[in-house]
Amino acid sequence: MGKRIALTDYIEVDGVALSYFARSIEFTSEDDQIDVSGFNATGSDETLAGKRARSVTVEFGMGRGANEPHQVLYPLHRDKSVFPFVWRPDVNAAVSATNPELRGEVTLPSYTEGATRGDYEVASLTFLSQGDDGL
Repeated sequence: MGKRIALTDYIEVDGVALSYFARSIEFTSEDDQIDVSGFNATGSDETLAGKRARSVTVEFGMGRGANEPHQVLYPLHRDKSVFPFVWRPDVNAAVSATNPELRGEVTLPSYTEGATRGDYEVASLTFLSQGDDGL
């Protein structure tokens, strides 16, 4: 597998392509580790995987026009909506083993934005997977 420079990623939120506004993306999948240790001769621990949490964090430049991040994302947060999310590494290639797509239903439980004089306005937002088939 070759090395990749992230330049052509595709990001879609609730059916709206927001790739143009996205600067970074990070997917996380984490299982709780449940301690099921018992007494044993070596004193070693034993764990089992518990609940799984999946999330995607995206840093967006915050445009406020129609089909731009604020107008798309804030209502989804405000209304506590569950909505589709899609990410794939290359917008120019079909979904495949070398261009996998992360797709699923998510929520946006926290929404934050702000600005600093003279700086590019960005917001880092975390989408949480919902349901058994999420992300």
